[in-house]
Amino acid sequence: MRVLEIADALLADEAVWDRSPIRTDDPVNGRYTLYSALATACHEVTGRYLHRHPALEAVRAEIEDRVPGRRWKHRLAEFNAEASFEDVKAVLTSAIAANVA
Repeated sequence: MRVLEIADALLADEAVWDRSPIRTDDPVNGRYTLYSALATACHEVTGRYLHRHPALEAVRAEIEDRVPGRRWKHRLAEFNAEASFEDVKAVLTSAIAANVA
């Protein structure tokens, strides 16, 4: 849960969002992609990036719910590049809500 909350806070507003499809654990020029926000949060909470961390899996599941049947090579990165900022925030919000229930 904490990973999702931190990632959501890192993507506080559109000014800090990078819509590119890059997969780097760090922000680029102070801006975060969905992937880098989750990776940064995972590092902060666990001390390392865990590709299959439950928080990242929860976001992947939310993306799958929003875009069912889509074949992704790198789901977090591709969704980030194709979605709006509102869509990115919505998958984080939904993942948080699903983990509260």
